[in-house]
Amino acid sequence: MLVYLGIYSGLALAAVGNHSRRNTLLFALAGVFLVWFMGFRYETGCDYFGYLNRWVNFSPPDSLTRLLHGEEAGFAFLMGSIKASGLEYTWLNVAASAILVVCYIRFARAHPFAPLILALLFPVIIVQLGMSGIRQALAGGFLMLAFNAFARQEKLWTAIWILVGMQFHASVVMFLPIALLAGRQVNTIRLAASLAILGPVAGLLLTDRFDTYESRYIEGTVTSGGAIVRYALIFLPVPLFILHRRKIKRGFPDVYPLLKLGTLSILALAPLVVLSSIALHRLNYYVMPLSILIFVYAGAVLSKKPSHGHWLAILAYGGYSLSWFLSSHHAQLCYAPYENTWFVETIAF
Repeated sequence: MLVYLGIYSGLALAAVGNHSRRNTLLFALAGVFLVWFMGFRYETGCDYFGYLNRWVNFSPPDSLTRLLHGEEAGFAFLMGSIKASGLEYTWLNVAASAILVVCYIRFARAHPFAPLILALLFPVIIVQLGMSGIRQALAGGFLMLAFNAFARQEKLWTAIWILVGMQFHASVVMFLPIALLAGRQVNTIRLAASLAILGPVAGLLLTDRFDTYESRYIEGTVTSGGAIVRYALIFLPVPLFILHRRKIKRGFPDVYPLLKLGTLSILALAPLVVLSSIALHRLNYYVMPLSILIFVYAGAVLSKKPSHGHWLAILAYGGYSLSWFLSSHHAQLCYAPYENTWFVETIAF
């Protein structure tokens, strides 16, 4: 536990009062460290052995056609190319982590307060997702690039990054309708219209997964209490945005449509608290980067010194991380103690 909290504290302290989005040296050092920390983990993360089993039983498609027609071709290509190179299983995690860290840093550096954004990504997006469910983490990483393109009003690149993410986890394609909103005023009516236009396209792309999603998210009896807690965390900055939306719009007009989109998306997830906490568990991870942006920008207008307002976000994510490690069985089972292949004798797979 102390390892994770220590890293978060270090990232947060380096970010407080640091408003620059460049910070080339800081991001270079943090990037190298995170690739090492995430990629060379050993028996750490709740899906570590699940992906190891995939690795052992993986048979590369015998043609490009079969690869492209298979499920999540991007992940199959990533795994197949690493395995064909004669590398061990660890290098799958290293490669995935390197892609993720590039996505995280590009997402953060598109905004002011970039070091703080990276720090706030650590407790959940990096540790709980990036060090466990790497397929959805990769999809989420490319979705974050789509959010950057959305803020730049680039419809095509918004759609492209979402479709790239789909090659690692098909569920991310449900965000495809936001591509039509890029460069336009975001409101409920236009969001609904975008869903009506591109929603069927996303549904067509997910045709093969409907039975799986129905049994897992609609008819399933499994619940996720942690998803409800994480939803409370991502909902926390929403009232701040609503109360200070005019100040945020005046101070940060370019990013305001993206923040508004994030607010509407978070509010739209509320029924899942009752209907399907498992679906909420999945979607929380996709929406949380937008919640972090809302927290950061809202915090910047709460007081004359942005760093004062940012402490609320830092304490919220730090408090969540501490309580998760103290109360979650999964945290103790999958993450404590942290092990690294550089420090333990491992067996090649």
